[in-house]
Order: sequence, then structure tokens, then C-alpha cells
Amino acid sequence: MKILIDAFGCDDQDSFIRGIADAINEIEGVNLAVSGSREYIEKVLSGVKFDRSRLEFIDAPDVITNDDEPVMSIRKKKQSSLVAGYEALRDRDDIPIMITAGNSGAVIAGAILILGREDRLDRPTLVTFFPNDKGGQTCLADCGANVDCRPEHLVKFAEYASDYMNRVHGIEKPRVALLSVGTEDKKGNTQTKEAFALLRESELNFVGNMEARTALSGDFDVIVADGFNGNILLKSIEGTFMSVTRRLVSCLMKNIPEGTDPSFIKKSVEELRHSLDFNTQGGAVLLGVKKPIVKAHGSAVAETVVNTVKQALKIVR
Repeated sequence: MKILIDAFGCDDQDSFIRGIADAINEIEGVNLAVSGSREYIEKVLSGVKFDRSRLEFIDAPDVITNDDEPVMSIRKKKQSSLVAGYEALRDRDDIPIMITAGNSGAVIAGAILILGREDRLDRPTLVTFFPNDKGGQTCLADCGANVDCRPEHLVKFAEYASDYMNRVHGIEKPRVALLSVGTEDKKGNTQTKEAFALLRESELNFVGNMEARTALSGDFDVIVADGFNGNILLKSIEGTFMSVTRRLVSCLMKNIPEGTDPSFIKKSVEELRHSLDFNTQGGAVLLGVKKPIVKAHGSAVAETVVNTVKQALKIVR
């Protein structure tokens, strides 16, 4: 079994590539296949010590950038690292999953056009995870892949996410909540009201509507939303976390008693940052296609690669 990594398309290319060597060094027995320019990758990794026998190259010199139109780039850039990766994922039984930090639109388009949907009538969903107040993880589906949805799409997103939380995280009956503007049954717009009725009739463990302010509470295992509102929720959580962290440091430094060693502040804030940093949490997962895709953040670095490989191994197992 090999974990496939699309090595190109992220912001810090060299750091991402060095993370491939770090993953081999840190994760015992893992075998990787990497798609991208072999010449460039070997140049970045020259002088880096790791077991090269555990790394396979899929040479693909072209790159799909964030400025490329997603569907056209998949169709025209046949020698790109992303397309070559998808073709290997589609054709090879020894590659069960792929990691990429590339153009999100192209990642989703390529998964549908090359890899294929799990069910041709359903939409794939991009799900992400954040640590909650009860020490577990909450899954958000959808987090940006589908900005315009019908109510039945939301039900399918919830089904995919519930299945994932059951099989990967071992939660027997994941609690599913619908993102809305209030917890009452009748709250929401036309889409959410219709989705509420469908979710209530489904076999899912649907617990009702939830408000954005309780997203981190741990009261739900799956939060379902269309990709527009889901992405706003995700970015709001990220922005609030950064703002609160800055303000917390400022308040602590201002009020710390004279003569007190301030190093505990740095240590505590770093621990908090680490618990919510996308580099330590792995990536979003595209569900509903024939093999899962882990979509790492576009700002991914070496640390991200190591953690997404660990995440991919858990998903496969």
C-alpha cells in the first residue's frame, strides 16, 4: 500500500516537498508515491537523509496553479501533478488515497472527472474537522465544495460524514445537527427548513438545528450545511481564534504581576495554537468519490505533510 502525494500547487513548495522526507522518517513503514517534477523534487531533497526505497516518483512536470480555471486545467494540463496523481489513483489497486494541497476547485473537478463519483447521482462533499470542547472532533460537511445546494444534497452530505465518523473515529451513532439561525424546528430559510424535514425522516441520528456559536461545544459529531455557509462558519472560527489569541496575550502581558516569569504565557498560548492549527490537524477530506482525497491547506508546510499522511493512514485502515 502506498499513500499518494501530489507534490505541487501549494504556496510553500519546497517546505511541502521536504515534508515528504519527514513523513518517511517519522512514520514507520509508510510507503509514498509522489506526483510532480522528479527533477525538481530530487533537487529539493538532495542532501536530505531518508529511505529512498520507500518513495516512488510519478513524473509530471506541469502544475495547476490557483489562477487556473479548474475544469479546463484538468482537461488541458494532462502532464500536471494533480492529473497524473488522479490517473494513478484511479488505475492502481496499491494506491487507496491521495493527498494534495493544490487548487481546491481543480481538486474537486479532477476527482469527479477522472476518479469518478461513488454514486453518479450524488454530489461529493468536502468535510473538515475541528477539535471541540469535549476533547473530540466535530465534522463539518460541507466546508466549501458545494456553495449552491438542494435540501436533499445536505442529507447526502450528512450521510457521508456520519459514515466517516463511524468508520474512522469509531462513533457508533454520530449526532447530526443542521446549521441554522436558531435551534427551533421552524427556524431557517426555505432550504434549511426542507432539509430539516428530510433529515428528521432519515435513518441518521439527527438531533435538530444548531447555532454557529455552539459549533465547538462538542454537542454534535457532524454539522451539516451547504458549502457557502459551511465555509463562512469555518473561516469565522479560524479568524476568531487568531483574534482571541492575540487579545489574550496582550491582556496577560499587561496584567502579569511584576517579577513573574512570562514564559508560561508563551508556552500556554503555543499549546492552544497547536491544538487548533491546521498544520497539526491534517486536511479536509473529499467524500463521495471512488477513493478518498485529503485536501491539505494551500499554506501547507512540512509539518502538514507528516500529519496528513498519518490522517490518510487512519482513513485507509
